[in-house]
Amino acid sequence: MRRFGVSIPDNLAEDLDRLVKILGVSRSEIVREALKAYLKDFSHYLTKHECCGIIATVSSGVLKVVEEYKDVVNSYTHAHLGDSCVNSFLVSGSSDRIAELHRRLLGVCEHVRFIPLKCNVFKP
Repeated sequence: MRRFGVSIPDNLAEDLDRLVKILGVSRSEIVREALKAYLKDFSHYLTKHECCGIIATVSSGVLKVVEEYKDVVNSYTHAHLGDSCVNSFLVSGSSDRIAELHRRLLGVCEHVRFIPLKCNVFKP
């Protein structure tokens, strides 16, 4: 194991401490599991591979961006929850292209989440 220090805002530390008490685990365990999940969600940035997954967003006005990525967007759904537009995109193809779409959506959406479903890692 490696140790390192991380600085986080007070409100995030307070939420972490509350979760530690509720779950009965250490801060390190929660941070370790959160980091694993984050790295899995962003694995398409690390090594070139073919992958598929779901990108979920909360935002309107994403169709213009998605139109440019028809080669990796296999299907699209749009729904309304209160005042929010919720979108989901089933994507598959080159991790480079999916990472590019993901970055573009991060720039225009309130919330974006990539959920990997299957990845075949290969090196170029």
